[in-house]
Amino acid sequence: MQLDVWLAYVLAMIVISVSPGSGCINTLSTSLSYGFRQALPAIAGLQVGLVVQLMVVGVGLGAILASSELAFTVLQWAGVGYLVWIGGSKLIWPQVQFARDITSAPKSALFTRAILINVTNPKAFVFLAAFFPQFVDHSQPLLPQYSALAVTSVAIDTVVMLNYAWLAHALRPLLNSEALMKRQEQFFGLLFVIAGSLLALY
Repeated sequence: MQLDVWLAYVLAMIVISVSPGSGCINTLSTSLSYGFRQALPAIAGLQVGLVVQLMVVGVGLGAILASSELAFTVLQWAGVGYLVWIGGSKLIWPQVQFARDITSAPKSALFTRAILINVTNPKAFVFLAAFFPQFVDHSQPLLPQYSALAVTSVAIDTVVMLNYAWLAHALRPLLNSEALMKRQEQFFGLLFVIAGSLLALY
């Protein structure tokens, strides 16, 4: 892979990762609710989900999702349902943890939730199926190129999500009251519901 192609991919991935999405919402919400450390399993889960997406695209299933209305619809509504369920639970049962007394959330639950957020997003699969191959030279061995792009994607998204988590954690002292914490949980719940609704309309 040529250096200029890789640099173009790096720039594109930075823009994509920084752009607000369900993964960003999940990272901000988790860090605000439980603190920076508790956001780390969620960030790791997002990266596992991203790797799954890239592997699926790499073996060509992304093209199947793009061409099969049934497959796309099934995954789409699974994603819609999951995002709305997360959002609804935050709206109805906001979990409040104070900045001065951070308690642990189940790391496995945060990790699994983040994986599911990524792998139930058909829009991401279709986008990657169209976007990823643009940076691949099909006259050269594909595996090294896909591997390089995948490692680059995970590295960039990890750094971006860590910065989002740090920013949210830094804001926790400003939300050190039960009423404000409940409101921010419900705000992120509303964002999850909106993200699910937009996915339904896609």
